[in-house]
Amino acid sequence: MNGQVRTTYGIVVGYDGSAASQLALEWAAETARQQGKHLTLVHSVNLASVPAFPAMDLSQMEPTLEHAAKALVDEGAERAGATLDASQIETQYWLGSPAAQLIDASRDAELIVVGSRGRGRLLAGLLGSTSYAVTAHSQCPVVVVRGPEGKTPDDVPMPARPGRGHDVVVGIDDSDAAVRAVNAAVEVAEREDAVLHIVRVAHSPSMEAWTYAETAKGGTEETHAIRDHAEESVTRAANRVRALHPKVIVTTEVLYGDPGQSLADLGATAGLIVVGSRGHGGFTGMLLGSVSHRVIHDATCPVMVVR
Repeated sequence: MNGQVRTTYGIVVGYDGSAASQLALEWAAETARQQGKHLTLVHSVNLASVPAFPAMDLSQMEPTLEHAAKALVDEGAERAGATLDASQIETQYWLGSPAAQLIDASRDAELIVVGSRGRGRLLAGLLGSTSYAVTAHSQCPVVVVRGPEGKTPDDVPMPARPGRGHDVVVGIDDSDAAVRAVNAAVEVAEREDAVLHIVRVAHSPSMEAWTYAETAKGGTEETHAIRDHAEESVTRAANRVRALHPKVIVTTEVLYGDPGQSLADLGATAGLIVVGSRGHGGFTGMLLGSVSHRVIHDATCPVMVVR
């Protein structure tokens, strides 16, 4: 076990022993096993009186804190050992900000995995400062694995993974982030032999979602134009994927209504939803983006955010 910062991380998972972080650990370990990657289990002891530096020397930690942190990551490594060989697992711990350390690690990591408790748009605070900060600022893709509120670790079932019957869903718009999201999604679909489902939500900011859904197929000139553009964009994206990845089964769908909620609802049967960290529309001042933020909060399956 090494408490010093390393430059090679592979797949990194934030771990604090909670039910959500245990789900994240299991998801990350299985992903590392399938890809033959190294798994780095990270824990940060966050004290309100300590400046939020990415990492601090272990000599500054009280012995009891260090012992507790070591015991926690050792327990996490034991859990991961049910899936991976011990040589594939590394544990690290620091005194400082969990979000800052994960963001710092993202510069060299291939994937960051974090857990987040609770769900639902009325429980906006339940994403948590760490999950929000990491998804907003990470330099590599981030997967958020949702843990049900009020459950103990043993009561929480492992979420479905992409595969037969559990598509990789990717939401697109006209942004560069959406192109990167499709690229990441097709890699997962190809690796896990899953269907890639490309979705665009046809939505007009000038109309309420329910009104647009009711009138989109019937039609005004505006709704026809929005629908046609959405259908053309998913077809174009699907054709590009099929040309580069002919073995991947690709399906497309145009939905109507609120983009974030419409994508999140697909999580009931999906194995993974992939979104870009920022797109067109929504609140441009939000670092994460309104659509991706909504999907993370409301989807019941893991969500990958791609910058």
